[in-house]
Amino acid sequence: MKWQEQLETLGYVQIKHFFPNKMAEELRDKVIRCHHFKKWNLLTTPYRPLMNIKDRISSNVIDKSRKLQAEKAFKHGKFSFSFYRSSNKHAKQHGQANLHKIVGQRVVELLSEASLIEGELQDSFFAEYKKGQFISYHTDGNAGTYAFIYQLTTGWQHRFGGQLELYPKSIKFFKKTLPPSFNTMTLLKLSHPMPHSVRMLNNPAHKHRITISGWVE
Repeated sequence: MKWQEQLETLGYVQIKHFFPNKMAEELRDKVIRCHHFKKWNLLTTPYRPLMNIKDRISSNVIDKSRKLQAEKAFKHGKFSFSFYRSSNKHAKQHGQANLHKIVGQRVVELLSEASLIEGELQDSFFAEYKKGQFISYHTDGNAGTYAFIYQLTTGWQHRFGGQLELYPKSIKFFKKTLPPSFNTMTLLKLSHPMPHSVRMLNNPAHKHRITISGWVE
């Protein structure tokens, strides 16, 4: 089955070796070096945008109170999440948006060439997950026609967690588990729908689960 057919039939597809390997490695290195706190937002639930904290992605310490709030919501079956994502607020200043938009634009080209869209990139961002962070079961609603998750994670082990979990039949007990795999693109058809989650991480500090994600219309 061709990737286009799988995407339309099953609601998801994985494309390995999405970019030349050297290009993917250079992109990963650039993301890891983007450690200035103005380049990142710590996203947790419940979200408090006015909290006076410094979201330093390079720190080994995640804001404990916000992490605990997210875990509490998760245990009570509520939609919850905790991870770092690149900030759009200072995008012009630090220029990192140009890096993740390269990936988003390639997704647009790929889907356009397959006659699946005639639209454009809606949003794209880096995401990095540290130990104890996660995203619970959810859908992306009407964020776009397709969602994409591009993995820049290397040397990953099952015990580190962080697997992308897909629910093609919208049933929590039926899922497809995709481990982080370097230079692999996952496309989701949002009208399928395609609920998904990211399993809680248990990774050491030197192991980075890095993705570039977004939506196209």
